[in-house]
This record gives sequence, structure tokens and C-alpha cells, in this order.
Amino acid sequence: MPQFSRRTILEACNLLSAVVTANVQLERLLYRWELDGLADPANREMGMQMRYLDLFRYLKDNPEARCDGRDISDLVVEEAAAHVFPSDTRSEAFVRALERDGYIVDEARQFRRTLPQVLDLPAADDEVHTLLDRHNLTIPKGHLDQAIDAHARGNWAGANGQLRTFYESLFDETALLIDPQNAPQTQTGETRRRHLANLSSPFLSRGLNEWSDDGKNFVNGTFKRLHPQGSHPGLSEDEDCTFRLHLVLLNARLFLRRLDAIINGRNP
Repeated sequence: MPQFSRRTILEACNLLSAVVTANVQLERLLYRWELDGLADPANREMGMQMRYLDLFRYLKDNPEARCDGRDISDLVVEEAAAHVFPSDTRSEAFVRALERDGYIVDEARQFRRTLPQVLDLPAADDEVHTLLDRHNLTIPKGHLDQAIDAHARGNWAGANGQLRTFYESLFDETALLIDPQNAPQTQTGETRRRHLANLSSPFLSRGLNEWSDDGKNFVNGTFKRLHPQGSHPGLSEDEDCTFRLHLVLLNARLFLRRLDAIINGRNP
């Protein structure tokens, strides 16, 4: 499977559409990747933007497509990385998408991991969105998507605020799904998270230090890290905002998997 997220693949296609602007250049790339159908010169009447969108659609619908033993999606992202240059604003959205996947592009325009491969952030992002959709968690999903969009634009304070709100609304909506009779009677925020820990079959585990009545627990500690001076503590550096995004995605995957297991009658 590709090692990059759908968002990164899309931004790679967007970047290539800005720097590889001749039909013949695009066709050479497509032939190199053994995408002969997309490379057909008859497709030139579609226009360049539509051809790159067609490439993205193909990669989205065929994630296992390979060329010379490698995922074509990875080859497309690598080609885009070769066109990343300092101070070139056209590559900003692509570079930030890579950061969300746990990569940076170094001065030689080569990939370097910023986090261990075992975390598999692209898969975490995809799984979080899948589970949010599966359980109709539209409010948390909306906040997460706004955070990702703000991160892509370099709006660090906006991304930080939406990440904090996403994390809080995820627990609020989880309580409503697990205990639809009693949860609506509780206030949102910490009261509802306490309710999740006090259920007969607790969603938040005291034994794992996910929750405690003194506030010194994993969930509250995460909230404190997400907003040390409130949800908008001022402009955050790129690295810190990306860390917060990674932290939230990995936490959300854990709790959404647990929610999915409970709703489907499995042992979480």
C-alpha cells in the first residue's frame, strides 16, 4: 500500500500541475509509470488541470497500482518532491501534507522520516476519517477537517484551536453514542469525559491512567498539551502545530477503535 496519505497524493498532483505544464512532459511521466491509458495524447483535449485530476482519481481508486515493484502513488509523490524549492510558495501545501504524514523533504529533495514508521500516520489519518464517517460523527469530523485545512494554509493558531475542539467533541459525541439515555443530561467537556469513566463498563480506563478524579491523567494531560494557554495561545511554529496534529490523530485512532468495538459488540 502507498506510504503517503490521500491528501499528500492530491497535493503532489496539484504541485505537478503547477510545475509540469506541458502535455508532452506529463505524458512522459505517465508512460514512465506505465499509465498508458492516461498518457494517451487523445486526452489532451481535457486540459492540463483535468488530466492531473484524472491522475489523482486513478490513484485514489487503484491504491495498489504498481510500476517496477513500487506503488505508483509513491512514485508520483517522489516526483513532486523533486520540484520542491525554498521560497517557492507553490510547494507549501504539498510540504505540509508530507509533514502530516511524518516526512520532510531535505535540501537534496529527498524524503526523511520525522517519526517511526510503526506509527503509520497516513493509515491513522485514513482510519480516523473512516470511523468518523461510519458512526456519523459529523461534528468532530468537521473540526478535524478544518484543522487539517488550517495546517495546510500555515494558519497554526487556527489549526491548534480546531484540534482542541475536535478532541473535545470526539469524547462528547462518543458519550452520546454509548449512553444515549444519560449522556445528554451531562454537560459537555470534562463532565462528559468523567461520565465515560464512570460507566458500568468504562470507556475511559482508570487502570490505564486514562482518567482519574484529580485531573492528573492521560486525557487531561493531552488537553493541557494541546492548549497550554487556551486553545489559541498565539501563533505556533510549524513543528509544534504538526506535533499536535500527530498527537490528536494517534489518540483519536485509539479511542475510535474502542468505540467501534463497543458499538459492534466486540471486546474493546
